[in-house]
Amino acid sequence: MAGLRPGIVTGAESPFSLRRSTTATVATGGISYDTGYIIKGRNAREPFDSEVVERELRIIRDDLHCNAVRVMGGDPERLELAATFAADLGLEVWFSPYPLELTADEVLSLFADCAERAERLRQRGAEVVFVTGAS
Repeated sequence: MAGLRPGIVTGAESPFSLRRSTTATVATGGISYDTGYIIKGRNAREPFDSEVVERELRIIRDDLHCNAVRVMGGDPERLELAATFAADLGLEVWFSPYPLELTADEVLSLFADCAERAERLRQRGAEVVFVTGAS
């Protein structure tokens, strides 16, 4: 795993363990950021304070020396908020909606909504990967 920064823990199952581009080798050290899962109709992360989110993402970049973050959760607005902060901090964003307790139609709706949000962020110039089906 040459090229990864010391102290960054990545596993083989991590979507950002090591990624290679066609033009250059790019080592990505990343961590997952939980915006809250929807369980029984309630968000598991309360309260959700935008100032705390921004501070925690800054810690991920500055103190943990990550250059990518997998933003995950069940609320598209929270995902977009955290992803926007991460992108503004120069982090590569892995936009990862996490559907719990949803019907197939609800999963498709969640993914379509989040894909549009991720694409808007990408159109602004952010490095964005849309993730579905990851654990």
